[in-house]
Amino acid sequence: MSRQLYIQLEALQWLIKALDLKFSLPHLRGWAASPDVLVNLHEFIRETKPKIVIEFGSGASTLVIADALKQNELGKLYSFDHSEYYAAKTKSYISREGLDRYLELSVLPLVLWEGKHLNGLTDNLWYDLKGVELENIDLMFVDGPPGITCQYSRYPALAELHGIMAEEATIFMDDSNREDETKICEAWSKEFSYDVESLPEFEKGLVILTRRNNNSE
Repeated sequence: MSRQLYIQLEALQWLIKALDLKFSLPHLRGWAASPDVLVNLHEFIRETKPKIVIEFGSGASTLVIADALKQNELGKLYSFDHSEYYAAKTKSYISREGLDRYLELSVLPLVLWEGKHLNGLTDNLWYDLKGVELENIDLMFVDGPPGITCQYSRYPALAELHGIMAEEATIFMDDSNREDETKICEAWSKEFSYDVESLPEFEKGLVILTRRNNNSE
């Protein structure tokens, strides 16, 4: 057994123990977030008790986040996905666990991003967030859109929403072992004043960004 496989099996055991689910989880291979990320995300939510959580890209993470909010008896998850198919599958998992009250899942098309982009191009796509009204976002989990959408496809997440992030906001960036995600996190840190904790030992990499308290500087 490889070391990484052992780590994932160990994380999966802790995740199963932490979750309060009646049915099975979706498959955690392929495009899904890995067990090591999910168990850390679940524990972080239970410890910090965020009120407003958002995620880009629905799936197993949606179920894990909603379960943590239920255990806290506090908070709401706003999930955004461009795929009606995957959003419907996610909703079915949420409904059979009775977690609907903790989730608002929106299917949003990917449209041209009009703001400045890290890649310097003008034909980039991002979720159509017009009409989405949120404020004081405590936690953001970024696992979409797919990297094939455009170079640095996830850069607009904070570029668009930084003005409504909570004073002590935290961001989980999945897949940070990819160069695109690494550079996005570096750019966010400089442009929007976030401290960066890089965890390359995770299967796909994880970066945790915490909003910097400029009053202490």
